[in-house]
Amino acid sequence: MKKILFFDATNQWILAETYLLDGDETIERSASYSGIHPRESSKLLIQELRNVLKISDWKKPDLIAAALGPGSFTGLRIAVATARNLAQLWEIPALGFDSLNVYTSYYFQEVGDPVVVAIEAKQKKIYLGMEDRRGFFGSMDVKPDEVVERIPEDRLQAFLTSQKYSDRPEFFEGTSILQNLPSASAILQRNVSVVREALEHPDRFPYWKLVPNYVRGTYVDDKSTA
Repeated sequence: MKKILFFDATNQWILAETYLLDGDETIERSASYSGIHPRESSKLLIQELRNVLKISDWKKPDLIAAALGPGSFTGLRIAVATARNLAQLWEIPALGFDSLNVYTSYYFQEVGDPVVVAIEAKQKKIYLGMEDRRGFFGSMDVKPDEVVERIPEDRLQAFLTSQKYSDRPEFFEGTSILQNLPSASAILQRNVSVVREALEHPDRFPYWKLVPNYVRGTYVDDKSTA
């Protein structure tokens, strides 16, 4: 069995999970932690990674997988730097995933219907991703009242009938993500062929290829959504 360590610190929560690749097709979760920690990832991420590795009784994984954003500017830098540093230290391959793709994959698998995930992004905007049976659509940096204009016509019906998830329901209406934090289980299983390739050809997935998915070119320090 091959050992996979996944984590996400790109938004106001921390996810830390270990998985086992059993044979060629099945990825099963071994241990997990999820918690809401706004602006605390720099202090808590490594601690929670140590904890899930200890629970799994691993000294090190065979592969690192990490969410790369979009999300908090600071969170993205911490997540990517941690993934790169650990992959380099352990001399193992590293995979990166769009954060919204991680979230939409999880909720889509959970409910079986089209889903939309919105993350508050400052500047009166959201980062938005959508998943239906045709796959992932996103990530968009958009104002809530302009979302419909950005959805392709052939996917508009899926958007209108989708189940919506939001980390700020008062800003973009939807089920609160904070009440049901996501997991990497769906995105890893969906990408099991890529996981296998990374394990078999680690030179194709070096740590330095991990880069933050900022989406937005510039940031401001204004935390208001009003």
